[in-house]
Amino acid sequence: MALRMTSPTRRPNSTSHQFIRRVPADILKVARNERVILHFPRSKLGPPLFIQPKLGDVVSFSLGTNDKLLAKVRTSIAVTQLERAYEALRVGPTTLSQRQIIALSGEIYRLFVESFQENPGTPKDWASFKALNRAAREGRLENLPSIGFSFPQENDAAMSFFGQDLTEGVDSLPPSANSIALERRFGGLVSWVLGLHTILVDTASRHKLLVAVDQAVTDAAYALKRNADGDYSPDPKADRFPAFVQTGVVFFQALFDKWASERSPAASTQTTWRTAIKSLQNHVGHEDARRISETDVVSWKDGLVATGLSAKTINGSYLAALNVLYVFAIANKLLSENPAIGIRAATANKAGTRMLPYSTEEVGRLLSIAEHKGTPRRRWLIWLAATSGARIGEIAQLWGSSIVREDGIDVMRIMPAPDGGSLKNEGSERTVPIHSAVVAAGFLQFVKQQGNGPLFYRRSSGEPTKTHASKGVTNHLASWIREEGFVDPRKAPNHALRHWWKSQAVDADVQDSLADHIQGHATKSAAGGYRHFSIETVAKAVEKIPLPKPTRNVITSG
Repeated sequence: MALRMTSPTRRPNSTSHQFIRRVPADILKVARNERVILHFPRSKLGPPLFIQPKLGDVVSFSLGTNDKLLAKVRTSIAVTQLERAYEALRVGPTTLSQRQIIALSGEIYRLFVESFQENPGTPKDWASFKALNRAAREGRLENLPSIGFSFPQENDAAMSFFGQDLTEGVDSLPPSANSIALERRFGGLVSWVLGLHTILVDTASRHKLLVAVDQAVTDAAYALKRNADGDYSPDPKADRFPAFVQTGVVFFQALFDKWASERSPAASTQTTWRTAIKSLQNHVGHEDARRISETDVVSWKDGLVATGLSAKTINGSYLAALNVLYVFAIANKLLSENPAIGIRAATANKAGTRMLPYSTEEVGRLLSIAEHKGTPRRRWLIWLAATSGARIGEIAQLWGSSIVREDGIDVMRIMPAPDGGSLKNEGSERTVPIHSAVVAAGFLQFVKQQGNGPLFYRRSSGEPTKTHASKGVTNHLASWIREEGFVDPRKAPNHALRHWWKSQAVDADVQDSLADHIQGHATKSAAGGYRHFSIETVAKAVEKIPLPKPTRNVITSG
């Protein structure tokens, strides 16, 4: 059984939440029993946390809290950092430039200064710290204490190694070219900063970074020693560290996770777009967004066309996902170019392929079938869609609390379901009056029976990465409509109702801007965003489109 848990759990004898997740087989081949460094930054919910779990069949560790919300936040961070670490292991070690090495050491410098400058201890604390650093740098001792992330209380250790006069004590020990002490003293800091950026480096780069980190923390110790003496003037050495720019790998997985965490797209969008990006990775044989060229994108697109995917799917899902990720990466200074710009699958408006609305007779038949053969939920989904032009996926998210009375008119507030739902775009959120025929048929009694919760689905998980429960309702309704004989491939079982309503709005002389407002279409101009309609005006427009008379003998196969 897979142990791929993305929610915190608890051991029977522990009050803290635990993380457990299976390690991929390919990672175990190269890194079994290796440790990875995970960093949970300080937040309003809790302090920072650094851990180094070992990679076995599973990676497991305590999340360091019994607070459920903080545990969920740390679980999400752990999943992202582990995936990035795995990607680095798959790619293999890289060589750092001199600029990158100094930039990374600067992050250690800033970590020390920012952590301890408020309460820097005594000058003696930092004198002891520097003496131990020097002994490691010059290979004079091997068994030196490692530097961690808590305040360095090393006076006793320095005294035992060097005596009262620290400089004389260090000088009395023979120097050597042995780098064991350097790794022991600064290795944890180096591993932390590399893990922070998910970088795996070669041996030469690691040694250079150890040397640079020694210099950085020693510079920080000089600054903190001055702080301990009451001198808080700016440290000129703080300006010597450039910003770190990772010229190595930008992993699609990490890039996608960063985009998703900031933009919070619908779960269905995440699933579709992850599939698209995985398709590109499989095509080019690697996972580095920096290495993708225009030729790669064109070749990938041609391959998708060859598989039989429609141009609409390729352009609207596959290439759209790639474009959005690159635009995001450029905006966040992760990449400088978008190789997907202007690349599209050719489209041809062939006769006989454009999607069509239901006929009025077909709508009448569907309404009748829904009333007499469908469940109450199916009936009201179809009746509400036919009288409002709303998307079935929007109606499926309605709660009892979404059905209210405004200005004497019964309305439905179309909005993302409170338990993690989503709409197509910002303009999709709106208030739509309920047609009098729907009210007369007993819809409000149905709402009362269901209560304030979801009207058309059971509670959803609320997890943003999981498909919302209303999506299943939408898909099942489409399948049921097909089973009832509405099989014309040019008439989408759910969406053809929306097309029909739009056509009826034209025949009923409902102005386009008002019809677009009712259906949640984006405005066609910037000025449209300033136009607002009263509930009374919208209700009159809704009432202009009558329910078709029920019909039972319509041929629907087209």
